[in-house]
Amino acid sequence: MAGSLASTVSRAVDLEGARAEELAPAGRSRHVAGLRYPLRMSAPPVPRLRAVDLNLLTVLDVMLTERNVTRAAERLGMTQPAVSSALARMRLLFDDDLFVRCGKEMAPTPRALSLAGPIREALDLIHASLARPDVFDHTARHTFKLGISDLGEAILLPRFLRWLEQLGARVRIDVCREPGASLQNEMRLGKVELVLDHVVIPGEGFRRERVLDVELVSLVRRDHPTVGPTLSLDEYMALEHVILEPRAGQTNLADQLQAIVGRSRRVQVQVPHYLSIPFIVSQSNLVCTLPLPLARLFEQHFPVRVVSCPLPVHPIPVFMMWHVCQEADPAHQWLRRSLIDLCSRV
Repeated sequence: MAGSLASTVSRAVDLEGARAEELAPAGRSRHVAGLRYPLRMSAPPVPRLRAVDLNLLTVLDVMLTERNVTRAAERLGMTQPAVSSALARMRLLFDDDLFVRCGKEMAPTPRALSLAGPIREALDLIHASLARPDVFDHTARHTFKLGISDLGEAILLPRFLRWLEQLGARVRIDVCREPGASLQNEMRLGKVELVLDHVVIPGEGFRRERVLDVELVSLVRRDHPTVGPTLSLDEYMALEHVILEPRAGQTNLADQLQAIVGRSRRVQVQVPHYLSIPFIVSQSNLVCTLPLPLARLFEQHFPVRVVSCPLPVHPIPVFMMWHVCQEADPAHQWLRRSLIDLCSRV
């Protein structure tokens, strides 16, 4: 948008520049709105965009419509002398009379008429760039970057994408890598719009809303030789475990809870993601503790089964988090409402 805007404005101020070669010979002078200056044989230099006061283009646009200084001043909320001064500056800028008096009207010159279309296009682009829509148009192309965990990727993201397809939305979703130390700064800069996680993001300016409560369960292979329909605390502690690697600076949640009961697990293997867990559990006698929605998903596709976890585990809250800089954006508001509704149906 910015490139096309600059191009349009530049085209507006440079239009018909080649006509300068038709000017009168050197030495002749010309009167324009009380100003006297010599005409040159060579074409005048093209005005640089940064030297153009865009307010002048607004005055020119209104003058082309009203063709009267008094009416143009009233419409612009300016004084008549201010409009006349703007016209004088534009006459110097474009090296043309632009408007000549014809009775009570100011008739535009051919040069002014040739500028009308490009300047109107440029001003329309400026207004469109500055205006913020009140409602997000999901049929327009838009990209959201989200920070979500394995649970979100496996459970929420497929459902959200299916809903977007049914809605006819032209929305792209980019999922960032595991949230890290740079996440807060990326959210402040608007590079990551939204995070779904059980770990609360600290710091001033961050908003959060609790959207899910996730129960923890245990997962074993379907034909496990020692685990029946239920699992006691002693049986759970006697098994060897596959666990998820804790994030940097954080303690594994299950380990925190085990500290409460005063016992520790026998860990056989630690993995960085939940993805490998159903492969490991289905081909071993190991047990894993993980969120119920993931466990049910793995149960549908692998020879594994869910059993209740004997630890005194409370449901884990999952929060939707964003930075305050995004709060009033219609697209972001639409995204938050959509995901909150989705989470309510998980």
